Amino acid sequence: MIMPILAVEAMLQGDGALPVNVKFFFEGQEEIGSPEIPEFVRKHKDLLACDFALSSDGGQFSETEGEILIARKGLCGVQIDVQGPKSDVHSGTSGGAVQNPIYALAYILSSMRSPDGKIAIEGFFDSVVPLTDDDRASIAAVPFDDDEYKKQLGVDELFGEPGYTTLERAWARPTLDLNGIWGGFQGEGSKTVLPAKAGAKVTCRLVPNQEPEEIMSLIEAHVAQHTPNGAKVTVTRQPGTARPYSIPKDHPANRLAHAVLEEIYGKPPYYVRIGGTIAVTGILLDILGIYTVSFGFGLNDECFHAPDEFFRISSWDRGQLAYCRLFECLGERGLEG
Repeated sequence: MIMPILAVEAMLQGDGALPVNVKFFFEGQEEIGSPEIPEFVRKHKDLLACDFALSSDGGQFSETEGEILIARKGLCGVQIDVQGPKSDVHSGTSGGAVQNPIYALAYILSSMRSPDGKIAIEGFFDSVVPLTDDDRASIAAVPFDDDEYKKQLGVDELFGEPGYTTLERAWARPTLDLNGIWGGFQGEGSKTVLPAKAGAKVTCRLVPNQEPEEIMSLIEAHVAQHTPNGAKVTVTRQPGTARPYSIPKDHPANRLAHAVLEEIYGKPPYYVRIGGTIAVTGILLDILGIYTVSFGFGLNDECFHAPDEFFRISSWDRGQLAYCRLFECLGERGLEG
């Protein structure tokens, strides 16, 4: 956030004015899905009107290579709560006589994906825009090593929807994941209890043209259809939904960013996608009709959100220079230049 501020400050001090009109928009709700931002943007459409947006929340491909982000996944989530008997009961006296909420939950969750990793919720893929040959070629052009990725993660095998590469699954195919699960006795040793309750949190990363509300409705219908006898199940929609976002590779602002990054790094940037979600990009597109160009300089090894998160001084310097050059080029060429 500070890099574009300092870049603008430097240009104002050096030249006395900017070559283009710039508006700053800082929002602090990104990590919770930006729930109040749509109303704010609608209320201030005239104030926020512009040709396109720049987001400093992005990254470099490496310390010597730039990237242009052309798609982010959307997000939705639900909590599934299973109720059995009114309280925990002894498994010796009631086992085999009533439904065990953990078994019921396990059955529901296992029904959501096939053993090979394909999401099995009816209608889940109906609105997904298929990857074109150009999409797949563009993703394949980005350097990626499955073996190195396994080593980084500490796993023996990678897993996911069949028929797609690792990057295609991570960047451009929808997902359904379990983020938490609970129920029954968790302590040391044994406690022969049949629990009264069990639950799980489920989230989905969405791709164009999937709508969060529609996907949550499909999950609700699937859970209702696969609820075993003797269990009462409640599905609660979680806040913080976001629509998927994408920008054409050849958008004029992307072409401008490409030219600047090629100048800064001395080589063309890669076109990349990401599985993460930044809701405001979709909000600005839906309400203001503007695209957002990702123009950030973070690197993947910088321990995002951890106590030891850091940012390289070299990236700090490069980012400020890149923002100045981008503004200069906009002034010289315009958006269509």
